Amino acid sequence: MLGARMASPILDHDRATRDALWRRAGELIEAHISRVCDDPDAPIVPERHLPSAHGLLDAPTEPLALLERVAAALESGIVHVDHPRYFGLFNPAPAPLAVLGDVLASAFNPQLATRGHAPWPVSVEESLLRALGARFGWAPESTFGAFASGGAEANATALHCALVAAFPELGEAGLRSLRGEPRAYISAEGHATIARAARLAGLGASAVRVIPADARQRMKTEALRDALARDRAAGAVPFLVVATAGTTASGAIDPIAEIAAVAERERCWLHVDAAWGGLAALVPELRPVLDGVARADSITFDAHKVMSAPMGTGTILVRRPGVLERVFADPTGYMPRDGSSDPYARSMQWSRRFLGLRVLLPLAAIGWDGYAASLLRQVRLADRLRERLREDGWKIVNDTPLPIVCFVDSRGDGSRRVLDAIARAVIASAGGWISVPRLASGESVLRACVNSHRTEERDIDQLVAALDVAREATR
Repeated sequence: MLGARMASPILDHDRATRDALWRRAGELIEAHISRVCDDPDAPIVPERHLPSAHGLLDAPTEPLALLERVAAALESGIVHVDHPRYFGLFNPAPAPLAVLGDVLASAFNPQLATRGHAPWPVSVEESLLRALGARFGWAPESTFGAFASGGAEANATALHCALVAAFPELGEAGLRSLRGEPRAYISAEGHATIARAARLAGLGASAVRVIPADARQRMKTEALRDALARDRAAGAVPFLVVATAGTTASGAIDPIAEIAAVAERERCWLHVDAAWGGLAALVPELRPVLDGVARADSITFDAHKVMSAPMGTGTILVRRPGVLERVFADPTGYMPRDGSSDPYARSMQWSRRFLGLRVLLPLAAIGWDGYAASLLRQVRLADRLRERLREDGWKIVNDTPLPIVCFVDSRGDGSRRVLDAIARAVIASAGGWISVPRLASGESVLRACVNSHRTEERDIDQLVAALDVAREATR
């Protein structure tokens, strides 16, 4: 009989040390959450000097001391996007169960490249993808896809799928075999990752036609038709149309049904970038604003933007069977012979972590109705923000049912310099973290997005008060 291990491997440390580390990590995380949620003056951007990483690698450090040092550095060395008054980009506070899912996935470390190595995790992710597809109106048997690092990977995947669908010879013969110059189409307010994907695919950014947006920051459908006609007349081959559901700057939702009709008539792949605006698919009261989304060939949806999962939890959903495999499947001597049903054959990633557990745990705990209620609450808080801003003389300049509010001072200087000064003052006062994007029209605006399930009415009121103070200081 084999005896007990005499000593732990050096990387494992001993049992007592591990117990102390797990316990202290939990205490530090809880202390951080309590600080940002319960302290009305908790800074969103700490004012202390950036902590130095100098010396961390000079000599081994006692594990508990190292943990304390790193936690302190994180407190003082980052923008706290999990703060209730972080009204910035789409970075909501992660739900505790989602964090625990990430911890469990890291500890067990399943390899999701193949079904044989991780049958339960693979089945979980496939079930989640089908369930998400159903939220967008797809039948479960017609929903395929993969978890991704985020919207950039998902959008690039969609572009490659559209290319292969339009040019079946591409995978073997490459770009030199194409019968004409490929063209993709996206709104001027759409995400830059489509142009990046075109560059990485070897098409060049000029292959992406930027379609003007209307006064509501939505793609002009007639301009799309005109661009398609001009390109076809010039011998180009349109292959992809991208509709955006929830633009980054203003939350605009393109007229998806109209765009779908154009894409279908032109025999183009329709991709809907719903990385954040897909939240409307989870809220019954908002689903009508995504009219036409079920006609998409692919959809980007980021759980880390919508479902309070840790960063890096994106998804790409595809409605056409087999196209992902045509893009990604590679026969090898070291992978299963029939790998077509394995995740590595349906994604840019080969080795894969269990991202779906971050979504499964909170979803299983609160259900779809729980998420709908939480997201609808954020929408109502954004409505409150619009109302309070109008009462105080601010002008709302975007039109969206989603919880993004873009605004300017209706009676003051709307220059970028002044807006930047207002935003800096609001952030410094811990009234809220807001940004100053520039719309495709060239207009700069103040932008506040209700991202977090932790945000309350008092946070909205504190933001408005801080904005009023900052505005007066710039006049």
